[in-house]
Amino acid sequence: MTAGLPTFPSSPPERPAGRRRSGLLALGLVLLVGLGAGIAWWQTAGKGNMAPSGDIPPAAATTDESARPPAGTRVRVRVLNTSGVSGLARRATAHLRDYGFDVVDFASGRTDTTAITRIAVHTGHPDWAMRVHKALGVGVLETDPDTSRYIDLTVFVGRDWRPPAEALRP
Repeated sequence: MTAGLPTFPSSPPERPAGRRRSGLLALGLVLLVGLGAGIAWWQTAGKGNMAPSGDIPPAAATTDESARPPAGTRVRVRVLNTSGVSGLARRATAHLRDYGFDVVDFASGRTDTTAITRIAVHTGHPDWAMRVHKALGVGVLETDPDTSRYIDLTVFVGRDWRPPAEALRP
């Protein structure tokens, strides 16, 4: 037995540095994901589904004759997606074909920053454009006369058009 200096209990063994680092990395990752989720919620809170205000009339029913081409008339339409939303031209094509319009072409065009659906009249039939407008429920009419075109109307689909819900196809 030694007299003199008191002895202290030995300290617990230290963790290896790699374990401590991986624990801090996991904690940081959890905090980062939580922060990102909080920011995403904050940005979308109170905005609902981003649908435009109630000033846009809904599309007419497919049985509404004023939203269909005139009887015995072939209205040739080209659909261009200028919204930047993938698949909107295809959905608008199917929608207009349900109303009886002959959509001869659809594609994606240059993204338009105004995000407004526009209906260009090429062959001097603004009444046909009004029928497309009624079928879509949105659209601003423009005149772009060009009788050499193979199409009567061009629909530039913007972000303001909301496609109807698609049926589930198993």
